[in-house]
Amino acid sequence: MSVYTFHGWPKPDELAEKIGSDEQAEIIIIAQDWPESLTAQSPAGQIIVQLWLEAKIFWLHQPVFSYPFRYAGKFILIQPHVYEQWVQFNPGIVCTSTTPVYSEFRYKPWLTLPDLLPVKSVVVIGAGIAGAATAFALAKRGIAVTVIEQHTIASAASGNHLGLLYAKISAHATVQTELLLAGYGYSRALLSNCLPSGQGWLDCGVIHLNYNSKEQQRNMLLANQNPQSKLFHAVTQEEASQIAGIDLPHSGLWWPYGAAINPLSWIQNMLRHPLIQVLTTTKVNAICRQKDLWQIDCQNQLEVFSLNASHIVICAGAESNFLYPVAGWPLHKIRGQTTTASIKQEAVQPHCALSANSYITPQWRDKLCFGATFHPNQTNDDLTSEDEKENWQQLRQWMPYLAANLDSDIPLQGHAAIRCDAYDHLPVVGPIGDTSAMFKYYAQLRMDKNYPLTQPCPWLPGAFINTAHGSRGLITAPLCAEAIAASILGLPSPLSVRLQQALHPNRLPIRMLTHHQSFTFAAQTK
Repeated sequence: MSVYTFHGWPKPDELAEKIGSDEQAEIIIIAQDWPESLTAQSPAGQIIVQLWLEAKIFWLHQPVFSYPFRYAGKFILIQPHVYEQWVQFNPGIVCTSTTPVYSEFRYKPWLTLPDLLPVKSVVVIGAGIAGAATAFALAKRGIAVTVIEQHTIASAASGNHLGLLYAKISAHATVQTELLLAGYGYSRALLSNCLPSGQGWLDCGVIHLNYNSKEQQRNMLLANQNPQSKLFHAVTQEEASQIAGIDLPHSGLWWPYGAAINPLSWIQNMLRHPLIQVLTTTKVNAICRQKDLWQIDCQNQLEVFSLNASHIVICAGAESNFLYPVAGWPLHKIRGQTTTASIKQEAVQPHCALSANSYITPQWRDKLCFGATFHPNQTNDDLTSEDEKENWQQLRQWMPYLAANLDSDIPLQGHAAIRCDAYDHLPVVGPIGDTSAMFKYYAQLRMDKNYPLTQPCPWLPGAFINTAHGSRGLITAPLCAEAIAASILGLPSPLSVRLQQALHPNRLPIRMLTHHQSFTFAAQTK
């Protein structure tokens, strides 16, 4: 796992010669923009050029842009003005800068990263998209991982027949827009590397329709701000209908690299890595720190047993805050249900996925998938006729042709699950501090949320979390999994400092302090 840093773009042939056959190369390029031309003479250099041209499609001037490279490495393009700040928050990267530590982090030590801890083994809890991607990011770098799943693989929020991969972004440079853009290209490349098109996913593109004035304004702003972008472009109603192969009621924004994915297929592919062991129908009864290791007490239908690991990563979605050390954290639960149906034999099915106030996919394995419902604070994960009716009503409103040509005279078909979300609708990703100790050390924040503090964060050694991806897990979880692997192994982070701060798990307990929220501390059971 070698890191190669370049100030400015290296010549592809020279880079290929320098890294040789390194399948885990981490390539950092500090540059403002892409070179005007990319050429190479050697076959290895030409492969690098091809990858860079593919990656450029997904770049919209992000401060830190990451893209998978070869089997287990990545390529990172960093804007020069953020490089010194970024490198100071990468524990495994040598920092030669004498510039003071980013002031916001100097007085918010809970938003930094802990020192590196030797990795012996890792236990990941949860076998949805977040857990599978986290395990895969570690395993492909030679780390043995055990994945514990209470139910079956991809049975919760990752269990839809098909989900969409595209980035519903703002026209403004919000944190969420930065995350979605960063995750979109990363997920698309990782998916292509894992599965050929047609095997668990459809390389069909996505049209986001201008179904109301607000969406039309947002999509127009995006298209006008990025007129040369290959990532998306505006289409008229006629153009959208030609792409979709059916008459559409609106114009929209066409995302040609969008995809419809069967999450189970992708998750199973990642979990097949030989260094990953998966334990399904296994409940975690307790987690505690014993000497220098984490002990995870488990139970399945046959036995009660314990596992030991130097690192744990909680990726349990809506079940995450039932587990120490984040038990009781304020994570929100949102019920969602999708519906599947077959299209009538004489009808024309859409050639691409369509998105409005809900979505519908092309046919895969004889079923189209559409929905989904959104019900905060509901925890029933059974299919219900009420949600089924809601999905059909939404489809009839914005896509009456398809609603009329799908087979609705069938029993309930689809998937219901509980999504996990945070108060700011951003994932919870990174190292975990000791909540009770933070409440003690940072108690002054109850009186003044801006009080400057320098007490180092009381970290829980080797404890990480990757959860609360809401309905966007396909686009955000793989990138966040790479960030977790980078933090554990001391590799370059794919996230900007801004994103590391915005997603940091410790923002939740600190917000409980500053908002005077009551909290019952979860103690270790041993």
